Amino acid sequence: MNLKCDKCGSDMVEKSGRYGPFTACSSYPDCKNILKEEKKPPVETKEVCDKCGGKMVIRSGKFGEFLACSSYPKCKNTKKIGK
Repeated sequence: MNLKCDKCGSDMVEKSGRYGPFTACSSYPDCKNILKEEKKPPVETKEVCDKCGGKMVIRSGKFGEFLACSSYPKCKNTKKIGK
């Protein structure tokens, strides 16, 4: 990656944080500029929720992709995606 910091001109580096990956300035702590990655919208599937009958969608989280009920927060049912 050949991105330059728009605040100080240093190289930007990819890092991983508790909320996911992000791009940060290599001159930290002098420069605290970061670029966050955009979240992907949920993808609908043909699967049906076991608890409420709603559609299941693919979401991504800290540990990868998973199936979640589309009627969240009413129904908080989730499933692992089988491989």
